[in-house]
Amino acid sequence: MSAAERKPTKTDIDITRARTGLGVVLAGDIVILLATAGAVWKLTDGPAASTASTAIISILTSAFTTIGTMTTAYFGIRAATNTAQTSINRTATPDDGNDQTVARGEVVTP
Repeated sequence: MSAAERKPTKTDIDITRARTGLGVVLAGDIVILLATAGAVWKLTDGPAASTASTAIISILTSAFTTIGTMTTAYFGIRAATNTAQTSINRTATPDDGNDQTVARGEVVTP
């Protein structure tokens, strides 16, 4: 079976999801930065540039808040998802000494 015919594994799919999500967040951050730069440039160009400092500060504050919130939300959701997947998939042995194994939320007696 060639590499092109191989079915993607769950790990491959998870990696693709993570990379795609990160790419979307970074693209959004770049768009916000470009819009902010354009607005600041427009406000500083012209005769009213000396009175535009309050507007510039407002624009920059909003942009940094938006970027920080969006990026933090992505990494927070990603961390919670990874933790949930790890806890679901992990096989744990109880400390009580029994031969029971906990796997995917089920108690199995061998």
